[in-house]
Amino acid sequence: MPHNTSVLTSLNRYKVNMTILNELTGGDLRSDGKADEVAEKVLRNPLLLKELIEGLHSSDDVIKMRTAHALEYISRKNPELLEPVKPTLVNSASDTLPEVRWHLAQIFGNVPLSQKERDAVVSILFDYLDGESILVKAWSIESLGALAEKDGDIRDRIIQRIEPFQNDKSPAVRKRALKVVRNLTDGRILFPQVGLS
Repeated sequence: MPHNTSVLTSLNRYKVNMTILNELTGGDLRSDGKADEVAEKVLRNPLLLKELIEGLHSSDDVIKMRTAHALEYISRKNPELLEPVKPTLVNSASDTLPEVRWHLAQIFGNVPLSQKERDAVVSILFDYLDGESILVKAWSIESLGALAEKDGDIRDRIIQRIEPFQNDKSPAVRKRALKVVRNLTDGRILFPQVGLS
């Protein structure tokens, strides 16, 4: 009996989706698991990005965090690849999981953004600075610095927002703020990619 082509296509698509997201399961939020390996698979086969991005909507926090990690990895290797999923990334910024937020913060400093997108991202990162997570604050500061380096029109506003964090109680936050403010004030080149330091 001949197989229905559309049914086979749907089954194959489901199988790929399950394979990609299944590789991000297991363990807890302290481990990145196979996120880097999954990211490399997507870099080799960009068609898998559509499957990977669904992990940001998972009810499993581990899958959601590792999806964000994989996307952040991709943003450093090939940021243009994330162009079609930028709306999903921005919409996912409201997720309250710190482990998702700090990866998104890094992504926003790497991907190409239109003026409208940049304004939205700056607003998101400003909001992140009001949170409790040290890592979310630190990476938000770094990405804001990268955005300001790319767009002089927002430089002064970003410097003003970051300056108070030079006296933050967290050494990590304080160090990032001091570095970014110094670099922006001196006109130095920031990081070509966020997430490398």
